[in-house]
Amino acid sequence: MQMIKKLLAIIVLVMVASLSIAGCTSSPNSNQTASSASQKASSTAHTTTSAAATPVPPHLRVLFFYETNCPYCQALEPNVTKLQKTYAGKVPVQSIENYASPLASQYKVSSVPTLILLNNGHEVGRWVDVTNTTRISAQINSLLRAR
Repeated sequence: MQMIKKLLAIIVLVMVASLSIAGCTSSPNSNQTASSASQKASSTAHTTTSAAATPVPPHLRVLFFYETNCPYCQALEPNVTKLQKTYAGKVPVQSIENYASPLASQYKVSSVPTLILLNNGHEVGRWVDVTNTTRISAQINSLLRAR
């Protein structure tokens, strides 16, 4: 019996340590459905885009899920700002504070920071605990060229 308790304690410690390495985590609100997430998205999301003369392609969008008190999110913030400036007027980067929001439930986000690339509303890329946005930029550029 003591051996089982020790084994369970070790398993719990390993799980907690792996979650800490992956970033800030939490269980999203499981009571939210995708349909209610779509209806409430506009009230919980903040979009950061630049008003440019060229129209924004409706097919591409980046969602950035973060928490203000998450050190990983704070470290990624300059890279997200760079993405916003690089693709201003081309690809909107939507910053969503609180990964328990309806949009986070809709896209099954359970850890922050998380970046999701959408093409025509379908997820084509997901990056969790990213520190370098080179791969994200490469995929965005590839999708922009394909259009």
